[in-house]
This record gives sequence, structure tokens and C-alpha cells, in this order.
Amino acid sequence: MSVSTDLLVRGVARGIHVAASLAILGTTAGYRLFAQAGLQRDKSSAARNAQNAIVKFLRASFAVVVIAGLIWLLCEAIYASGSNQITSGFDAILPLLRDTNFGHLLIIRMILMAGAVLVFGHGQSNRRVLLAGSFAAVAVALQAGLGHGAAMGGAEGHLLLATLILHLLAAGLWLGGLVSLLIVVKAVTPEAAFRAATWFSRLGIACVITIAVTAAIQGWYLIGSIPALTGTAYGLVAVGKLALFLILLAIAAMNRWQTSRLTTPSGQHAKEFLYKSIAIETAIGLTVVVLAGILMELPPAMDIAKMNMTG
Repeated sequence: MSVSTDLLVRGVARGIHVAASLAILGTTAGYRLFAQAGLQRDKSSAARNAQNAIVKFLRASFAVVVIAGLIWLLCEAIYASGSNQITSGFDAILPLLRDTNFGHLLIIRMILMAGAVLVFGHGQSNRRVLLAGSFAAVAVALQAGLGHGAAMGGAEGHLLLATLILHLLAAGLWLGGLVSLLIVVKAVTPEAAFRAATWFSRLGIACVITIAVTAAIQGWYLIGSIPALTGTAYGLVAVGKLALFLILLAIAAMNRWQTSRLTTPSGQHAKEFLYKSIAIETAIGLTVVVLAGILMELPPAMDIAKMNMTG
């Protein structure tokens, strides 16, 4: 039930890479869905600076995508080489990129995310923002091609693949958009923050429902039983991810209440509280995605439980 160091490193690198990918989706798509709602209601220099900060965060997210992706690639190459030597991993990188589904999807996703950042520019064109969000959405969806469902095949595999695509897209729009919301809420007036947070909250409700349903389906097929849940590393990581998700739901509910207070006389105090709460939500969300990265590197709990029973 223990997790090896090399698997943990691969999982963390994968999780950080995916988290930055979700941030690109949440930033590009979220710019039209909620960020502009707040920025357009505040014409101050702080609001203009917030728009620049969103662009800088988008570019920083792509830098993290590249760095974490290269580390993940090296880790996978070392694993594929069957050796613990870094030099063997470097030798295996080119064949991994050229001959495997992992390599092909990594290259395509990198190109799409680079395109999303370049097309987005400074968010000055709605058409370019929409195109950037589309590029990012496809890149995030392709990540599902490296999940357990894609490896399984058959009807169950197709179902798991479809639900993972929806799961990733919903996570990108919700968790990936938190930093943009954080930037906007900090910079604009309480009234403008109310507008942005309200639109984000409406989007978040749809995303949370999607995440909960798709996670339940994934858990049913990949865990399947209480012994598999409590007796495998996969199951325990899944429990940790679920616990943090429930905490995120509690924070999101509290944020909805704080959002309703932004238009009251205590709006400034509510805005300061909301900002801190979103920052905490962002940190927990990052942890959830990293755990998901580790989870994707582990064999499904159902398979391990069956092996233990037959062994």
C-alpha cells in the first residue's frame, strides 16, 4: 500500500502540470465568463492593473506547464527505461515523444496551450479570448487520453474517458478560474467584485455538480468496494481528495454568503474576507489537483483489491 518515491515525484509533476493547464483554461474562459463583469464596472487604474495581472498570471501558468511537463516527461522516460538513472531517462525521451500516446498528447497539448496564451494577448478582443478558451479547453480535454479509461477500452473505458473529460473541464472552469477571481476581487470596488463573484458563483454551481457526478462514476468503476477504498494507496489518496473537495464546497458556500454582503454598507469588509477566503480555496484546490495527479499514476484500487484476493 506504500507509494514509491519515483511514483510520487511523477504524480506531483503531473499534478502541477495539470493544475497549470487548468489555470490556463480558467483564465482564458473565465475572462469572458466572470472577470470582465467586474473589470468593466470599475474604470480605475487598479482595475486596469488587474487586467495586466491576469495576463501575467496566464503567461506564468504556461511557464509552469512547460517546466512541470518537462519534469513529468523525464520521470516517465526514466520509468519507461526500467532504470533509476537520469541518463537512461534522457536517452528514452525522444522515443517516448515519438512512439507513445503519452508523447504525442504532451506535444499537442503544449502547442494548444501556447496557442491559447498567444491568441489571448491582453484580452482586448472577445473573438480572440473565445478562441484562446477553445484551445485551452481542447488541451485540458486531451489530458483525459492519459487516464485509466483511455487505457481500459470497451464500454466502461469509453464511459470513464467521457466522464474524465467533463471532470477536467469543470475543474478548469472552477478551480482554474480562482486566481483570476482573486485578482479581480482585490482590485475593484465591492460593487464590481459583487458582479464578478456572482457570475463566478453561478458557473461554480454547474462545475461542482459536474465534478461530483463524474467523480462518483469514476470512483464506482475504479474503486468499487470499501476494502478497495481503505486498503489501497489509490483508495486512500481518493479519500484525501474527497475530504479536501468537501472543504472546498464549504468554503464556496461561505463565499456565496460573503458575496451577498458586497452591496451592503459592510461591503468593503466582506470584500477583504472574500479575498482571503478565495486565497485559501485556491491553495486547497491546488492540493486537490496534485493529489489527482498522484491518483492518475497509481493503478486502480479495484485491480489491486482483486490481485490481493487472488494472491
